[in-house]
Amino acid sequence: MQIRLSFSPAFLYRFATCILLLALSPNALFAQIEDPEGIFRELRALEGTWFMPTDRGDRLESWRVQDDSTLIGRGMRIKPENGDTVTLENLRLELRDTTITYIAIARGQNQNRPISFKLTQADYDGYVFENPAHDDPQKIRYLLLGNRELQVFTEGKRNNRTVTQEFVFEREFTPGSIEFRVRGGINAHSLRGSGTLIPQVGATEPEFGWRPGWELGTQVVFKGRGGFVSINCEVGLTGKYSSAKSAFDILDSIPPVQYIRDGTYNTLWLTLAVAPEITFKRDGRLSLLVGPYLGVLLRSNMNGTVEPGGENELFEANNDFKKTDFGVLAGLQYKLNFGKKDIGGKLGLRANIGFSDIDDLYKRSVATGSQQTNGSVSLRGVSLYYSFNLLKL
Repeated sequence: MQIRLSFSPAFLYRFATCILLLALSPNALFAQIEDPEGIFRELRALEGTWFMPTDRGDRLESWRVQDDSTLIGRGMRIKPENGDTVTLENLRLELRDTTITYIAIARGQNQNRPISFKLTQADYDGYVFENPAHDDPQKIRYLLLGNRELQVFTEGKRNNRTVTQEFVFEREFTPGSIEFRVRGGINAHSLRGSGTLIPQVGATEPEFGWRPGWELGTQVVFKGRGGFVSINCEVGLTGKYSSAKSAFDILDSIPPVQYIRDGTYNTLWLTLAVAPEITFKRDGRLSLLVGPYLGVLLRSNMNGTVEPGGENELFEANNDFKKTDFGVLAGLQYKLNFGKKDIGGKLGLRANIGFSDIDDLYKRSVATGSQQTNGSVSLRGVSLYYSFNLLKL
């Protein structure tokens, strides 16, 4: 027995229409976005305030980072007659699992309920958010041109007609501000000898080596208008350690004294620094800072062999250095936040080198002439640290 199926043209038309509608349903439109976390990091470039002059007053759009997966925004208009700010819409950008959603609550629309738009495209043409179930807009596209210009395009339906709008914003220079930061990290320092440090003929140059240390301090950062230049004022405590190995006689002492140092200097410094900081991009993540520092010696001792011993401070290791150190520091800082809450974290790597002679031992007194001790001793080091903004806790 053979069964024949026959379909009328009307049935086939309805069937094809259903398949087409199914293919064009919202779930099908929202194709999977590759690397949503990376795209959301790119969207953090929206952070700041953007403005667009209009005949009805300046229109602004302001964004700030709430955490690693949320941006909070606000659309505003400034009334030209009195300068009052009127909120037009509250905005959010959210990364949830693998989906990025643009949420808008427009004043006086949709009973002030949120409207969601899913990210469907992210490429050189911008970031496109869509909601076909909404009338106007159905599509929103953000396009960043460098770090100074933002273009926003909307497309929707009004009375069965397609309507589009375009808004061109410029980034507003951020006002100057102050940050109070806490900084902590690790370092490695060594003494640096230059010239000749031999107190008498026949002795050998002292040998200095690197040792790990620590640092803890505070920063007051004066951020300039525009976000390019800041001034870092720092005060902190720094533990600087360095190995030393030397043996020599001071011949003009009566009787002559033999000095032996073979161990690690443990020094504690109060450090003051003023370092201008330049950000490579306006409000960018990477910055360079260079500036002078002043160190005041609070404590010094040596673990290891220290001769001669005794109660005479002339012979003690805590009298081997002068009380002040002056030099320059230079390094890089990168904005890096740990956890969902944005505390303004920065990871820094810097080097410092002392310009002043802090030696108070290796050429204290020489009978054979100053040409035998024409060098100097200074500190040099590198440090890795992390700082955060106390005002964001």
